[in-house]
Amino acid sequence: MLAWDLGLQIAVAAGVAVSAGFASTKLRRRPYDEKVDGHLYQDKDGIASEESQRAFSVKVQNVLGSLIVLLGFGIAVAGVLYETAVRRHFGGVEEWVRLGVWALLALQQLYVLRARDPLQRFDLALLGSVSYLLALGPYAISFYALLHHEHNLRFGAATSSLALCISGFLLSIAYPRKPIVYSGGRRVDGEMAASMLGRVTFAWPSYIIEACRGGKQFEYEDLPVLDHRVRARDLFDAYEATAGGRTALWRLLRHHAPQFGLQYFLTVVDAVLMIGPQIAMYNLLRILEARDAGGRVSTAGALVWVFALAVGIVVAGFVNNWFWWVGYGMLNIPLRVQLAALIFTKAMRRKDIKGVDPKKESTTVEPADLAEADGTEEAVPPVKGDDGGKKPEAKAEDDDANASMQKTRQGVINLIGVDAKRVGDAANLNSMLLGAACRLIMALTFAYKLLGLPSLAAGLSLQLIIIPLNIHFTRQYTTKQDEVMAARDRKLAVLNEALSGIRQIKFAALEDAWENRIMAVREKELKAVWGAMMADVCLMAVWIGGPVLLSAVTITTYTLLHGGLPPSVAFTSISLFSQIENVLAWIPEMTTNLMDAWVSFKRINTYLEGPERGDVTQNGETIEMVDASIAWPAGEPDPEAFTLRHVNLAFPPGELSVVSGRTGSGKSLLLAAILGEVEVLAGSIKVPRPLPEHERHDDKAHPGNWILESAIAYVGQQPWIENASFRANVTFGLPLDESRYRAVISACALDADLAILPDGDSTEIGASGINLSGGQRWRITLARALYSRAGILILDDIFSAVDAHVGKHIFEHALTGDICEGRTRVLVTHHVALCAPRTKYEVRLGNGTVEYAGYVQRTEDGEPQPVLTDDTEAEETIAERVALFHEAENGAPNDTANGTTNGTANGENGATKPPTADIIDGAPKAPRKFVEEETREEGWIRWHVYTRYLDACGGVPFWVVVIVIFSGYQSIVLARSWVLRLWTQQYKAESFSAAWAPTTSTFIISAPLRTTEFPASLKFYLSLYTGFASGMVLTGALRWLWIFSGSIKASRLLFRSMLHVVLRAPLRWLDTVPVGRVLNRFTADFNVTDMSVANSLAACVTYIMMVIGVFAAGIIVSPWMVLCAALLLLVCTHYSLYYLNAARQMKRLESTAKSPIFDFFSAALAGVTTIRAFDKTPTFTNAMFTRVDIHARALYYQWLLNRWLGSRFAVVGALFSFVVATLVVSLKGMDAALSGFALGFTLHYTEVVSALLRNFAQVELGMNAAERILEYTDLPTEPDAGADPPAAWPSGGEVHVRDLEVAYAPDLPPVLTGLTFKVGKGERVGVVGRTGAGKSSLTLALFRFLEARKGSIVIDGLDIASIRLGVLRSRLAIIPQDPVLFSGTVRSNLDPFERHGDEELREALVRVQLVGGEEGSGVATPVDGTQTPGNTNVFASLGSAISEGGQNLSQGQRQLLCLARAIVARPQLMVLDEATSAVDKVTDGLIQRSIREEFEGSTLLVIAHRLSTIVDFDRILVMSGGRAVEYDSPRVLLGIEGGVFRGMVESSGEGEVLREIIMRGRE
Repeated sequence: MLAWDLGLQIAVAAGVAVSAGFASTKLRRRPYDEKVDGHLYQDKDGIASEESQRAFSVKVQNVLGSLIVLLGFGIAVAGVLYETAVRRHFGGVEEWVRLGVWALLALQQLYVLRARDPLQRFDLALLGSVSYLLALGPYAISFYALLHHEHNLRFGAATSSLALCISGFLLSIAYPRKPIVYSGGRRVDGEMAASMLGRVTFAWPSYIIEACRGGKQFEYEDLPVLDHRVRARDLFDAYEATAGGRTALWRLLRHHAPQFGLQYFLTVVDAVLMIGPQIAMYNLLRILEARDAGGRVSTAGALVWVFALAVGIVVAGFVNNWFWWVGYGMLNIPLRVQLAALIFTKAMRRKDIKGVDPKKESTTVEPADLAEADGTEEAVPPVKGDDGGKKPEAKAEDDDANASMQKTRQGVINLIGVDAKRVGDAANLNSMLLGAACRLIMALTFAYKLLGLPSLAAGLSLQLIIIPLNIHFTRQYTTKQDEVMAARDRKLAVLNEALSGIRQIKFAALEDAWENRIMAVREKELKAVWGAMMADVCLMAVWIGGPVLLSAVTITTYTLLHGGLPPSVAFTSISLFSQIENVLAWIPEMTTNLMDAWVSFKRINTYLEGPERGDVTQNGETIEMVDASIAWPAGEPDPEAFTLRHVNLAFPPGELSVVSGRTGSGKSLLLAAILGEVEVLAGSIKVPRPLPEHERHDDKAHPGNWILESAIAYVGQQPWIENASFRANVTFGLPLDESRYRAVISACALDADLAILPDGDSTEIGASGINLSGGQRWRITLARALYSRAGILILDDIFSAVDAHVGKHIFEHALTGDICEGRTRVLVTHHVALCAPRTKYEVRLGNGTVEYAGYVQRTEDGEPQPVLTDDTEAEETIAERVALFHEAENGAPNDTANGTTNGTANGENGATKPPTADIIDGAPKAPRKFVEEETREEGWIRWHVYTRYLDACGGVPFWVVVIVIFSGYQSIVLARSWVLRLWTQQYKAESFSAAWAPTTSTFIISAPLRTTEFPASLKFYLSLYTGFASGMVLTGALRWLWIFSGSIKASRLLFRSMLHVVLRAPLRWLDTVPVGRVLNRFTADFNVTDMSVANSLAACVTYIMMVIGVFAAGIIVSPWMVLCAALLLLVCTHYSLYYLNAARQMKRLESTAKSPIFDFFSAALAGVTTIRAFDKTPTFTNAMFTRVDIHARALYYQWLLNRWLGSRFAVVGALFSFVVATLVVSLKGMDAALSGFALGFTLHYTEVVSALLRNFAQVELGMNAAERILEYTDLPTEPDAGADPPAAWPSGGEVHVRDLEVAYAPDLPPVLTGLTFKVGKGERVGVVGRTGAGKSSLTLALFRFLEARKGSIVIDGLDIASIRLGVLRSRLAIIPQDPVLFSGTVRSNLDPFERHGDEELREALVRVQLVGGEEGSGVATPVDGTQTPGNTNVFASLGSAISEGGQNLSQGQRQLLCLARAIVARPQLMVLDEATSAVDKVTDGLIQRSIREEFEGSTLLVIAHRLSTIVDFDRILVMSGGRAVEYDSPRVLLGIEGGVFRGMVESSGEGEVLREIIMRGRE
C-alpha cells in the first residue's frame, strides 16, 4: 500500500477520534436549558403536547445505527483476520487503523444511545455523521482503486464498508432534533424539530403541500407560528439587549452575525462547487476524444465521472438551496420583522411633530404637483404669490425630501412597506458579491488551465473595454431607481391624501380633477420607471454581450493559436463562459439593489435616530406649571412656532377646571403640556406620575381599586376611534365591569344610540368611527375616558359636536356626576356658561400667554363670577345679530310661505324616544362586519386575468412580436451551438493525440502553437460563430425593450382604470374598506405589475423557447435524449403543480396580511397621543407585533415552499444528467463533438426546466397582483346618468323635499322616512336634532350619496334624481364637521386648482376671521424667549405651509379655512354641517355675520348643535327618527308648549340669551 494512503487512513482515524472526544465531552455536560413540564419537552419556541411527545421516537434510528456499527466492526475484524491468514502475520497497519475507526464509531453510537436529552442526542448524532463522512473517504478511494482489479474479497469488503459508511451518515442525520412544540395552543414551525436530513431536503413543510393538494384552503390560523428566531417580540428584545451607544447597523449585524457567517460560508462553498459539472464534463469529453482516436478507454472510469457529475449536481443543488434559505428564512424575513418592530416602537416613542419643516415653509413643495383638470401631464402654471410675482419653484434635496416624507403618516408606514423590504432583500443578496468574486476566480482559473493565458487574456481585454460601459449604465440605473422611489413616495402621498379626503372630493365632484392630478404624478412615476428600464436594457446588452463576446474572442484566439478546436475545450469553455455570463449578469443588479437598500437603510436609521418624546414633566402631587414656556414639538428649532409663555397655574386635585380662549389661543397646547407632548422651553411642569402598565394589574381591577389617582385619560380635539366593537372602544382593554359600564353609557347619553345600532354594543365601529355621527364619536371617546381607571381626565372641547340638551346631560351626569367624583378634570371648552356653576378653577388664554388663572369667585348667593369672558363678549354681538335678524326678517318670506303654519311637519308634534337596548348583551345574533374581510380568490388564477393583462400590454399583435423576437433569439443560441459542433467535428483528434496528452494535472492542456495557413473552413466557422454571437447581443436587448414597453402600457391602463373606479365607488364601500387596503393595491400590487409580471411572462417565453431548443437538440443527438428530456419535464411539472397549489395560497395570504399592518400602523399614528396618555403603548406594540408575525408566517412559508421545490429539482436534475451522460458514454456512434453538444444542453436543460417552472410559478404568483387590481376595476360605481341642468342652475336655491325615504343599503332599514319640507329661495334654515335623528342622512341624500327609495328632492324645479351626479354635486357646496385639508399651502387648500386670484383668497380669510382681526395661534416668538412680541399670523401669507391633514392648525382654524374655501366658491346652495363647532362663540358670531353678508341671496342649510349659531335663521327644521317633527321660524317654534325646539332652548344652558335674541327679533 502507498505511504500516502496509510497517512490518509491515520489522519481519518485521528479525525474520528477527535469527533468521539467532542461527543464524550458533550455527553458529560449537563442537559440543555430546556425545561420539562412533567414529561413534556419545553423550550423558547413552546411546549410539546401529549400527542407530539408520544410521536417523538428514535427507536428505529437507534436499532439501525447499532446494526451498522456492528456490521462495520465485524467486516474490519474480518479484514484483520484475513490479512493474518494470507500474509502469515498479525494483520497490516491499514486493517488495524480501520478496525480502530469502527471501534470509535461504535463508541459514538453508544454515546447516542445513552443520551436522554433530545437536543444532546441530536448533537451527538451529528458528530457521528461527521465521523462517518471522514471514514468513507478511504473506502471510496479503495473502491475506485480496486475497480479494475480482481481482488474480489477486498473489493467486496471495501464496497460493503463504503455502503455502511454512507448508510451510517444518512442515519445519523436522520435523528429528529426535538418533539413538535406548541405556542399558545398552536403548532410551531417544525424546522428546529426536524432532523438534519429533513432540514437539508426541506421536508418539514411537506404536510402543507399534501394538505393543499387535497384541496384544503389555508387560513392564517392554519399556518404554524414561527419559532423564536422570527418572532417580532423576540427579535425586538434581542435588538434592545445589544450594547447601547452603537449604530443600528452595528447592532443588527451583531445580532445576525451567525446567520451572516453561515451565509458567507455557503457562498464560498457554492462558488467552489459551481465548476464541478464542468470538470466532470471535460474529463468525459477527453475520454470520448480518446475513444474517437481509437485509444483504449475504460467504460468504468467514464461511469465514475458520470457518477461524479450527478453527485456534484446534487450537492451543489442542496448547497445552493440552503444558501438561498439562509438568505430568506434566516436573514431577509427576520430582518424585515425586526425592522418593522423597531419602526413601530420608535413611532410610539417619537415626538408627535404636527408642524412642517421650517426650511420649506415659504415654498409650495407638495406631495404631488397640481395638474390641470383637463388631464395634461404638465404641472399647472405658477400663480402669483403674495408679492405679485410667480410663486417660487423649489427642488428639495433628496435627504430633505426623505425627511419630509417621514413626517407624514404614510411616509412612516412606507418605511415598513418599502424600505424594510429593500433592506431585507439586500440581506440575502449581500454575500453574492463575494460569491461572484469566488465564482469568477474559480471559472477564470479553470479557463486559464483549459485555454491558456493568451486566449484568456484576449477575452479579458475585451471585458476591460466593456467595464466602463457597465459602470456608466449601472450609475444611470441607480439614479433612475432613486427617481422611481421618489416618484413612488409622491404617488403614495397624493393617493393617501385623496383617499383620506375622499368625502370632500366626492361632495365637491372633484373626481375628475383628482384623477388627473394623481395621473400626473403617476405619469412621472412611469417616466422614471421607463428611464430605469432603458438603463436596464443597456445593462442587459452589456451583460449578454460581455460573456458572449468573451467566449467568441477567446475561442477565436485559441483556434488561431492552435489551429484547431477540440470538443472537450470548445463545449467545456462554452459551459464555463455561460457560468461567467450568469455571474456577470448578477453584479450590476446586485450592486444597484445593495445601493437601493443602503438608501432605504439610511432612511430607516434617520427615523430610528429621530427625536423621542422626552420626559418633560416632573413628578408632583398636583398638575402645576411654574413660569413655563411651551411649544409644539418640532424636529428643528422653529423661531416662528407658536409658543405659550410664562404659564403659571395649579389645577386643584379632584375638581373641575375649565380652560377657555379664542380659537387658536393655545388651549390644546396647554393640555398637551400636561401629557408631556410639548417642548418645554423654560420653567417647569409638574404632573403626578402614573404607574407603568405592568404594575397596574388591569386584569385584576375591581370597583374597590378601580381608580388610580395618578393615571391619566385623554379625549382629544379630534376623537380617535379604533376599528373594533363599540364595547371594545369604551373598555379599551380593561375588564368589563357591568355596573360601571352601564353608568358610563348612561352618563354619556349613549343609551339611545345603542338602541339604534344594529348589533348593540357589539356593533363594529369602522376606522376613525366612519359609521358614527360626530356626536357619537365624541361621546364614545368620552366614555372611554370615564370608564378608564384614570384619576386625571384631560378633556378637549367635548361639547362642540353634541346637542345642547345632550351637552347639559353630559355635564350633569358625566363631568360632575358620580362617575367623576374625586377625579381631577381639566376641560377645554367654549361653553363656559354651561360649566360655570360647577367649575372650581378657571384659565383664560390669549396673546400667547395666560391672561387669568385662578379659583372661580362667587357672589354672596353662591353664584359664580367667572373671569372667563366668552359669554360677555358674545353679549356684545347680540344687538348686532338681532338688528341684522330684524333687517333680514323685513324682507323674508311670510311664515306660511311653505304651507306649514302649525309648527310641525309630517303630522308629528314631538320626537319619539327610542326604546332602550340591551347594551351589555347586544343583539342575540353574531354581530355584522362593518369592515369586510379582504377577499381572496381560490385555486388557479382565472384565465380572464391573464387575457385582460395581455390585452392591456397590447393584445395579440404585441405578443406575436414577443414570440417572434424570443424564438429568434433562441434560434440564434441553438445555431451558435450547432456551428460549434460542426466546427469541432472538423478537428482530427488523431493528428493531435500526442500533443493533447495530459500532464500531471488533469486539467492542464499542452498543445503546440500552429503557424500554418488557416483553411477556408476555419475562417468560415469563425465568421459564422462571431456573427451569431453578435446577433445574440442585439436580439437579447431588443426582446426586453419590447417587453418593457408593453409592461408600461399595461401599468398605465390598469392604474387609470382602477383609479377611475375607486374615486367613483359608492361612499359606503369606501367607508367599509380601510384606506391601507386600497393603498396596498395602488402601491405594492402596482410595483409588481410595473416591472415584475411582464418580466416573468417574458422569462417564461424565453425558457419555453429554451426547452424547445433542447428538444430540437435531442432530436439531432438521439431519440433517447428526447425521451429523457420529456420525462424530466413531466416529473418537474408534477412537483411544480404540487408546489403551486400551496404557494398560490401562501402568496394570497401574504398579500392580504400586509393591509392590516398598514391599517393598524396608520390608526396608531393617528391616535399616538391618546395611546400614550392612557399608557397603552405596550398593548398596541404587542398588537402590532402580532400582525407583523402573521404576515411573516405567510411570507416565510411562501419562500420555504420555494426551497422545497428547489431541493427536489436538484435531485431530479442530477438524475437526468446521470442518465444522459450514461447514454453518451454507452451509445455507439456518439463522437466527442456530438457528445459535447448533448452534454452542454443537458447541463443547461436542468437549469432551464427549473427556471421555466419557477418563472411560471412566479407569473402565477405575480398575477395575484393583477388579479387584485382587476378586482377593484370591476367594482360598482355611482351612476352618472341623467341630464345636464341649465348652466345657471340652481339660480334661486329653492329646495322641496317630498315624502323622502332613503337607506344606507338595500338590506338596511330606512334612515329617513316620509321627510317633507320646503326651503324658499335664499332662506337660511337650521337643522337640529339629537344624534341619529337623520341630519347627516339628509345631507347625504341632497348630494345623492343615498338614493331615494321613495319621494324626491327638487331644487329650483328639477328633481335631482334626473340630473347627472357629477354636475349636481359640483353645483352644490358643503362644509363638513370634520374639516378636510391637504398638505401644501394656505393657497393650495383654498384654491386647489388655482382658479382664483390672491386678493379673492385673502378676502375670504378676512371674512372668516383668520386674518384682519385679533390674531390667534398661528403665531410664534423666537425660541430663546428673550422677547415676547406679538405672534405673526400663519394665514398672513398664502404661501404658509399646511402639514398633512392640517395638523399644524387647531380644529377651529381648520374649520375656518374650510369655510373660507366655500366662500371662495360662492355657491347658490350650501350645506354647513357643524362647520363652526370648534370655534369660540365670539368668532362664531362674527362668522355668522360674514356668512349672512357673503351668502346673501344664497340658500343655506346649517346643521348645528350650538343653537346660538342658527337661532336667528329664517327657519328651523327639527328632526327625530328620520322625520321632520317641527319646521317653522324660531319664534313660532319657541311658542309651542312642550315643543322639541323649545325644550332644546331651555336645556341649552344659555336659554335666556337665546330667548332674548328671538324675542328681540320679534320687536
